[in-house]
Amino acid sequence: MLLAMLRVIWRKILTDSNRLITKTQLGIITIWLSFTIAAFGYFISDKLVDFDEMHKLKNINQQNISNYLSHYISRNKANQRVQTVVHFSTPNCDCQQYSEEHIQDINTLATTNGFNVKEVTISEDKILPATPSVALIDNTGNVIYFGPYGQGLACSQTAGYAQTMLNNYIKGYSANIVIKQAKGCYCAV
Repeated sequence: MLLAMLRVIWRKILTDSNRLITKTQLGIITIWLSFTIAAFGYFISDKLVDFDEMHKLKNINQQNISNYLSHYISRNKANQRVQTVVHFSTPNCDCQQYSEEHIQDINTLATTNGFNVKEVTISEDKILPATPSVALIDNTGNVIYFGPYGQGLACSQTAGYAQTMLNNYIKGYSANIVIKQAKGCYCAV
């Protein structure tokens, strides 16, 4: 279909410009465009992976993940649970750099609204599928959100799932979401 559209466009150019472009030149341009599109697809295919490609979260619900992440919850001096943001990263994960802006925005919003912030580096885990990822946990120990910061190439397709969920929670809305399906730049754990 792309090739057919290019032919129509080039025929129009050829007739309008007294055939200044030869068929050889048209062929070279077509081959170059095809190669460029194929190369782009090849290079981004390594960056767009499933967040849970090993299906670790398949039978996990919000309560299961809340129980699993309970040891990451901060406590105050009276030993009461405190709202907590937990950032998960993996050593040598190139994808982490794409989440830095999301992390800074979340940390600013979270600390302004009484959340403690923790950063956890993991190499392997039986439930957590990939990094960079984040968990937002309320003061009762329930997960408000667990999943990636965003999706898409360089996780920039969205303003950020986690930031949206944190904003909603601060405004009084809580959905308790565990993201299992997203495509982006993630490193499997």
